[in-house]
Amino acid sequence: MTRSTKARGKVRHGEIRRLWLAERDLFREHLLRLDPLTRQQRFGTAVNDAFLENYAATTFGVGGLVYAYVEDGVVRGAAELRGLDDIIAQTGEAAFSVETEWRRSGIGSELFARLITAARNRGIRTLYMTCLPENAAMRRLAHKFKADLVGGYADIEGVIATGGPTPFTILDEALDNAKGFATLALSLQKAFWPTRLLARAMGA
Repeated sequence: MTRSTKARGKVRHGEIRRLWLAERDLFREHLLRLDPLTRQQRFGTAVNDAFLENYAATTFGVGGLVYAYVEDGVVRGAAELRGLDDIIAQTGEAAFSVETEWRRSGIGSELFARLITAARNRGIRTLYMTCLPENAAMRRLAHKFKADLVGGYADIEGVIATGGPTPFTILDEALDNAKGFATLALSLQKAFWPTRLLARAMGA
């Protein structure tokens, strides 16, 4: 899904798509670019680079799924769906991170919508999210998607009833995955094929 979004007075061009295992480094680099406040908002506490390196290394597995806002080949925002390894519980956890200069542009909403679709298609009926009380942007996002918020001293938990899969949600994700995988395949071709051979293969 390619979009033009306007953030802080600038028009930005990028796409929301799934990230694959081969793109784990893009996700890691995104996390490492997060400023201290954004890191604290994402993880609920201060974290260092070593923590983020390890987190990125273990994110792409059986129990996790990542969607991202990708602009010029760089991840600027990410949404994670966790809990797929315990699908019998029909619950999952959602988490989000958007780099400072890319906020207030609708990226978080698009990522959230994509994550809810993925959750529905996998039989996840209840989606949980947690944020710090002072994270007003995340609370607004939760309200937009009709999350029930339960406040606490240290954090706020949001609960979203996702509903079941439909032919439309399944088709939507399938088309999105096909497009995202095609993008990945092309980037791998460019990385490993000699430029002249790639140009000849593409009919240039």
